[in-house]
Amino acid sequence: MVSIPIFREETYFERIKDSKNPAKIRLKILEYLFECKNVSETARKFGVSRKTIKKWEARYYERGIEGLNDRSKTPKTNPKAISKEIETLIIAIKDRYPDYGVRKIKKILEFEYNIYISIHPIYRILKSAGLIKNGDHVK
Repeated sequence: MVSIPIFREETYFERIKDSKNPAKIRLKILEYLFECKNVSETARKFGVSRKTIKKWEARYYERGIEGLNDRSKTPKTNPKAISKEIETLIIAIKDRYPDYGVRKIKKILEFEYNIYISIHPIYRILKSAGLIKNGDHVK
């Protein structure tokens, strides 16, 4: 049985929480796996699931040590994001009807353009474009 001095008596999760380089710790675990050639034993020794070990192994073969770095958990896309075309249209409607508030612009979007969005993104777009002054409310 191979002993890895980097872990001593800590579990993987105790060791990783304060680590500045989690990829190095995962690499040590994979080195143990490559030496003993047993996923179950490796998982038991380090207190990690077999599925996680297999995931790291696949990432290591795919991208090397870079594959062992933490991955971002932020979504790659936002399905509710307003496109630039719709933002431009909202600003154009406000320019055409400067006295119209957010609710009237929402109705124009629905009836003339068949675009259905809530009043809050319309307000945010107009506010960031400087077309709503302080004190104007969603009306």
